Amino acid sequence: MQESPREATRQDHESLSERFGGRLRVIAKQSVTYWFNQDRLDKLLAQYIGALEGCELLYAIDAGGRQVSSNVYPTSIDTSACGQDLSQRPYSVSLSVLGNIARQSAFACDAYISHATSRPCITLMYGVTSESSLMGFVAADFYPQLP
Repeated sequence: MQESPREATRQDHESLSERFGGRLRVIAKQSVTYWFNQDRLDKLLAQYIGALEGCELLYAIDAGGRQVSSNVYPTSIDTSACGQDLSQRPYSVSLSVLGNIARQSAFACDAYISHATSRPCITLMYGVTSESSLMGFVAADFYPQLP
């Protein structure tokens, strides 16, 4: 019996969360130190993107959905992306709910069409916290293989 697209998507989300959640947690914890310094935050993200096999884009957004880092790709950094308002992106619409989940583990958002690549994308997010305050999220974009 073939699985439904919804079931396949749920399994993709769980697989991404299990596979990369620990690494995103490390990045999120270290991001606190550099959260208000774009250049240093970009360098931190660039240092880790290679450890996220299949990740095509890594970035950070604040709790309101504004990007606080550049777009960090495996081979380049696009500084023009910093400051853009991502609050209307599919994953950002529920940031308040997502914040509660992403404080404890990685959270994979529903697939959507990436503005950066115009391809279907799944974003895996992890909350960046300082003491009990949610500062924002580290976000990693993965592009699922299409049949």
